[in-house]
Amino acid sequence: MGHDDLIRVTAAQRRRLQAIVQGSADDARARLRATVILMSAEGSGGELIARTLGVTRRTVTNTRTRWRERGLAGLSDRPRSGRPPLADASYRATLRRLVERDPRALGYAFARWTAPRLGAHMATVSGVRLSTSQLLRLLHGQEFVWRRTKRTLRNLQDPAAIARAHRQLKRLKRGALRPAVGTNSGTATG
Repeated sequence: MGHDDLIRVTAAQRRRLQAIVQGSADDARARLRATVILMSAEGSGGELIARTLGVTRRTVTNTRTRWRERGLAGLSDRPRSGRPPLADASYRATLRRLVERDPRALGYAFARWTAPRLGAHMATVSGVRLSTSQLLRLLHGQEFVWRRTKRTLRNLQDPAAIARAHRQLKRLKRGALRPAVGTNSGTATG
């Protein structure tokens, strides 16, 4: 491990870093940086940290530099110039609560959120309309994994009818519904 990899943390700093790693989903970049520092302090090399966390080696190096220059303050992003983001903390909190709810509980006929539906609902609730790609990036930043919806008719099926069909299929497989073979033993023949 080279000099650039050497990171020292005090016991108090370690506790604070661990609290950040286990903290809220609002500042995913700060959590990532805290994880890099903790792994560095444990002696992990930059390549290993980059592979483990799925980031570039440059991200690890930049995080270590920020730590050396600013300590704990270097974990958070500095204020940025320009227009404030449309998706502020309130928007992100509302989005997080919404994604975890069943859309049917809000009166919708569908059982799963799609990104366009989610965006449309958030626009009515918050007045902020984001593009689908912006919304997906925001969800990814809050550690939600978003996939395309798999088309299915399962929500339109009657559970009782499904259960009856499964029972009937089971009986068919066991031979319970085979027609009885007629015999003449013990019965009168004409």
